[in-house]
Amino acid sequence: MEWLHALLRWIHVIAGIMWIGDSLLFMWLDSHLHPDPQSRKDVAGVTWLIHGGGYYQVEKRWLVPGRLPPRLRWFWLEATATWLSGFLLLILVYYMSARAFMIDPATSRLSPGQAVGAGVALLLLGWLVYDGLWRTMRSRPGTASLLSAVLLVVACYAAASLLSPRAAFLHIGAMLGGIMAANVWVHIIPPQRQMVRAAREGRQIDVSLGDHAKTRSTHNSYLTFPVIFLMISHHFPAIYAGRLNWVVLSLLLVVGAGIRHLMLVGLRAARWTTLGTAAAAVALGALTWPSPAPVPNAVGPGTPVPSFAQIRTLVAQRCAACHSETPTEPGMTSTAGGVALDTPTQIRARAGRIKARVVEQRTMPLGNTTGVTEEERAVLGRWVDAGAPLR
Repeated sequence: MEWLHALLRWIHVIAGIMWIGDSLLFMWLDSHLHPDPQSRKDVAGVTWLIHGGGYYQVEKRWLVPGRLPPRLRWFWLEATATWLSGFLLLILVYYMSARAFMIDPATSRLSPGQAVGAGVALLLLGWLVYDGLWRTMRSRPGTASLLSAVLLVVACYAAASLLSPRAAFLHIGAMLGGIMAANVWVHIIPPQRQMVRAAREGRQIDVSLGDHAKTRSTHNSYLTFPVIFLMISHHFPAIYAGRLNWVVLSLLLVVGAGIRHLMLVGLRAARWTTLGTAAAAVALGALTWPSPAPVPNAVGPGTPVPSFAQIRTLVAQRCAACHSETPTEPGMTSTAGGVALDTPTQIRARAGRIKARVVEQRTMPLGNTTGVTEEERAVLGRWVDAGAPLR
């Protein structure tokens, strides 16, 4: 299982790099084309790229009936490999360990099976709603964009209400990644194949097909940076574990899309985007800024210090299911995060981390599947504040 997990993640990252790199390159090229010095009618523009001691002259040519280059390179395999490996990872990591990763008793009463169903439904509904909206409102892109943003915030709220915070962030990322891949399969490659077929057969070419494909490709580019961040977000509980995590999630989407716009358009040409992205970033910082440690955990004169025997029992009951050399949590085959809490030395060495994650951030255990109480968190805090004594 460990090797399968590592292999799938490796493939997912490699394919994602290729897909995203191709997408951003084409977007950059389209926004940096210069008029053709030779004023050829079939040339949309040219640009020059220096590399390796020389330069490339890149021309974008329009399709002309009866004339095609000897070979065309199609970009679909990268998107397919990224989506397929990502969905298999979702099954392997989240759905096969749904009790640990998919539910949070504090926010939802779903069973593990129901949570998996909700996650899959979110992926499917995300595409159906997005695609239906843009099919019906194709002639009104401004209105469609506004409605898409509103519906995306609604999706963030629904995911955070139904799933564990960690699963909510990842499923919104998976939903957006699924939309991007489906755009490639349904709206980007097929219309361009129709145009190429018409050119090969010498028929008139419907240029609106290319405009449609470019619109969906542009959508994909705006989703790219948010998806990348959400792919790595599960490593940072302080980001997704807050009470208003759905707001944090929504702001992350704004910041990611804003950064994409600034990178390809430039700061001077996107002043309002710059201000909006900066405002969203400031709001993110305010929402995720760490609060002071709870006062009740402080050890003062006369405050009883918990015995280590009490701490060790608590750790064994609430933490060792995952953080052990022999984990018992279903679906786990190795120590979670490489952090074992089997021996007194191991527990004491991680005392500061235990306080940060269990007492202050309350992000462990994941989804509080082992039912740690507030009293037990306070006991752990007093023990760490007392110097984590082994007596």
